[in-house]
Amino acid sequence: MTHALILIIVIPLLGAFLTHLTKYTKLRRGAEIVSVASIVFALVLLLPMAKTILAGKTIQYNLGGWPPPIGITLTMDGLSFFFSLMVLGIGLLIIIYSLGIYVYARRFYSLLLIALSGMLGIILARDIFNMYVFFEILAVASYVLVTYKHKPRAIKASFKYLIMTESAWVLFLLSIAFLYGLTGTLNMDGIASQIPYLYHTNPLVICVIFSMMLIAFGIKCGMFPLYTWIPEAHSQAPTPVSSLLSGLILAIGLYAILRIFYLFFGTTLLLHGASELIIYIGVITLIVGASLALVQDELKKLLAYSSISQIGFILVGVGLGTSLGLKGAIFHIFNHAFIKTALFFSAGIIISQTGFWKISKMKGIWRRMPSVTFAFCLLALAVIGIPPFNGFVSKLFILEATLLSKHPVVLFFLCVGILLTAAYYFRIIQTFFSTEEFQSKPDFVPQPVGPFEHLSTYVFAFLCLVIGIFPSLITNLIQPAIGVLLP
Repeated sequence: MTHALILIIVIPLLGAFLTHLTKYTKLRRGAEIVSVASIVFALVLLLPMAKTILAGKTIQYNLGGWPPPIGITLTMDGLSFFFSLMVLGIGLLIIIYSLGIYVYARRFYSLLLIALSGMLGIILARDIFNMYVFFEILAVASYVLVTYKHKPRAIKASFKYLIMTESAWVLFLLSIAFLYGLTGTLNMDGIASQIPYLYHTNPLVICVIFSMMLIAFGIKCGMFPLYTWIPEAHSQAPTPVSSLLSGLILAIGLYAILRIFYLFFGTTLLLHGASELIIYIGVITLIVGASLALVQDELKKLLAYSSISQIGFILVGVGLGTSLGLKGAIFHIFNHAFIKTALFFSAGIIISQTGFWKISKMKGIWRRMPSVTFAFCLLALAVIGIPPFNGFVSKLFILEATLLSKHPVVLFFLCVGILLTAAYYFRIIQTFFSTEEFQSKPDFVPQPVGPFEHLSTYVFAFLCLVIGIFPSLITNLIQPAIGVLLP
C-alpha cells in the first residue's frame, strides 16, 4: 500500500479520537474494541513489509509528495521495522491486559493509543524536528497516564517526570537548532552527510551537540545519573502504564541513541573516544541500578531499578559498536521490553490480590496464587539470564562482544551486575516460596482479576521461553537493523 507508512502512525491516532465517540454508540465496550482494532490494523499494514526489509531494502514515504530536504520523509528500514514491530506487538498485549482493569475507560485507551502513535512517529521520522514533535506527543500522553488514578504520590512522580523530560527536550531542541544552523537542513541524511566535514573544521561544536543529545536521550532511557524519574514514575503509575514506561518508553530512548548517534556520529565521535564514554556510563548505570534494586522492599520500585540496571547492560553493547555488540544490545532491548512488561503485569496482579506493595509482606504467596507466582519466577530467571530463557542469549552476545573487544574490566563488572541481579530476584523468589503462611491484610477486599490479565502475563512468559530456545526468531529480524547501523 502506497500510504502504509503514514497510516501506521495515523491509525492509532485516529483510534484515540474514535474511542471518545463510542459513548454515542450502543457498543458495550466500544473504546476497548477500537483500541484493539487500531493496533491490529497497524500490524496488518506493517507485516507485509517484512519481505522487503529482510531483503535489506528501505521503504520511503514523502508526505505530500515533497522530496527531502524540503518535504517530511518517513522511512522504514531494518532498524525502524524491528522497533515498530516491538511497539505494536507489546502495545497490543498491554491493551489486552488493560481490558480486565479499565472498563468503559475511554480516556485511558485514548491516551494509550496517542502514546503508541508517538512512539511509531519517533521510529519512522527521518526529519529530526518531527522526531522531536513525536517525542513531545509521547511525553504529554505518558505524563497524564502516570497520574491516571489521581493518587498524590503518582502526581508527584509525574511532575518529576515532566520536569526532567522537558529539560531533556529543551537540550534536544537546542541541538536541532545548532544542526540546522550549521547544515541548513532538518533531514537526518542531509545532516549526516555534513557532520564529518563539520567535525573536521569545528570539532568543539559537534562535541557540544553530541553531549546535549546524550543527556537528552540519557534522561529518556534512564542512563546514570539521569535516571531519578524512573523509580517513582514506574512504581506509582497504574500497572499497564508501568509496563508501558519500562517496556517501551525506555526502549524508545535507546532507539534514538542508536539511530541518531550511529547515523550522525558513527564515523566521527564514536571513533574518537565517545564510544568508550558510553561503555563506561553503561557499566556505572548497571552497577548503580542493580545495587539500588538490591536494597528495595517495594516490589514495583525494585522492578524500576532493575530496568535501570538492564539499560546499563544495553549501553555497553551500544558503546562497543561491533556487529556482535549491537546484536546483543538490540536483542536485549527486545528482551527487556518483553520481560519487564510481563513482570509488571505479574506484580500488578499480586498487589491487587494481596493489597501489599512490599516484598517482605508477601511471604508464602505461592499458596494463594501459584500460577502468577510461577510466571513471575520464570520471568525473573529470564532477566537474570539463566538458560534456556531469552535473557541468557542477549547477555551472552554482549559478554562475548566485550571479551572480543578486549575490555576485561568491563567484562568483570558485567558479571558482577549479573550476580547482583540474581541476588535481588532470588530474594523475591525466596520470599514468595517462604514456608511461612501468607498473612492477608485485615479487612482487605481483593480486586477482581480477570482472564485478560492472566492471559497477557502467561503469553509473555511462554514467549520468553520459546525465544530463548529459538533465538533465530529474533536474530533474523535484528540482522537488517545492524546493517542499517553498520553499513
